[in-house]
Amino acid sequence: MGKSTHFSGQPLYSQVINLLDRSKILQISQQHDGERYVKSFNCWSHLVVMLYAVIMRFDSLREISTSMLAEARKLVHLRLVTMP
Repeated sequence: MGKSTHFSGQPLYSQVINLLDRSKILQISQQHDGERYVKSFNCWSHLVVMLYAVIMRFDSLREISTSMLAEARKLVHLRLVTMP
């Protein structure tokens, strides 16, 4: 029983998000008026949620929202201002 049961690496989702440059994505979105009518759910939040849905293989918006709310504590490091 010498093996550790605690997770010590980064999940696949975090690795994919870390490859993205948040400031560059927001800059491109602002150049193309993607942030024009945004109140709280900007393009970075949208991209993070959509990548999460693809990786988790969700089929509906309800699945995405319930899963994101259930995993909210684990997803704080992604800098999401609001949950979908």
